[in-house]
Amino acid sequence: MNFPRYIKEHIFHVIACFFLIVTTDIFLMTIGGSAPLMIYVALACTFCFFFCLYIDYRKLKYMFDDVQSKTDTLDKKYLVSEVMDKPETQEGEMLMSVLKKAEVSMSDNVADYRRGSEEYRDYIETWVHEVKIPISASKMIIENHGDAPVSESGIADELDRIEGYVEQALFYARSSNVEKDFFIKETDLPRIIKEVISKRRRTLIPMHASIDMGDLQGEKKVLSDGKWLAFIISQIVDNSIKYASPDRKLKLSFYMSEEDGRNVLNISDNGVGIKSAEVSRAFDKGFTGSNGRMGRASTGIGLYLCKKLCTRLGHDIAIESEEGEGTTLKIMF
Repeated sequence: MNFPRYIKEHIFHVIACFFLIVTTDIFLMTIGGSAPLMIYVALACTFCFFFCLYIDYRKLKYMFDDVQSKTDTLDKKYLVSEVMDKPETQEGEMLMSVLKKAEVSMSDNVADYRRGSEEYRDYIETWVHEVKIPISASKMIIENHGDAPVSESGIADELDRIEGYVEQALFYARSSNVEKDFFIKETDLPRIIKEVISKRRRTLIPMHASIDMGDLQGEKKVLSDGKWLAFIISQIVDNSIKYASPDRKLKLSFYMSEEDGRNVLNISDNGVGIKSAEVSRAFDKGFTGSNGRMGRASTGIGLYLCKKLCTRLGHDIAIESEEGEGTTLKIMF
């Protein structure tokens, strides 16, 4: 801070002071006051005014210089409020309050980034272990069935699994900044569903799975981003395949409904379902449930990503399930 600039920023106070001095001298003149008295009053008022301004300037300069010097000595400068002396003025209290709020906000942001970093690290560790399985299986197939056609060896299925894991990792990495990579427009929902099913035909055909498109045989437009919506649907379908019941052929049903004036895509299967006590936790990160711990390779990431991406796209997602009967996922546009 410098005093000339401080005076310039308080120019209205200076004008008001001189107006008051002139008014006082005019009053003294009308009551017959002498010239020396008028000069004395003018000089005294001017001196008192500028002296008070200077005292206020010194007080503010000391406070801000103290904040600046302590900030310069800190590595984590957002913690400056922790080393400041207790303020004795109203301005100081307000400054301290602002700095405290900035510190809390920064601490929250740091915690969020740290939590996100830890979540991503945990996911990558899990992902690496999962992707090792199809890679190892591919190596065994090559060693044991090196002369067999690719279509019969089973290696194509393992490559599909690897591709699915890689795709999931890419979408997970982008999920925190979806806004930079999506474009909401009218999207042909049946086309997206058919593309998702087609990519999994090598898995679905040996399972003798049946697909029911219901009222989605024709054209049905919804407002969404096609790429991200396709990924969400693919994760739901993969879960249906993973948790298919061993006692019956898999059946996947896709149909539209309307709830509260919104279009709803229902994706149902007749798989093993989820225990009623676990349904509310289905979208939690890393949650696999009882069925996920019964020999099925599960990371607990799929539905978590679906929920996260739906929220960022402005969609809602809900789940209904009954153990032993199947599961229905609802995406509300």
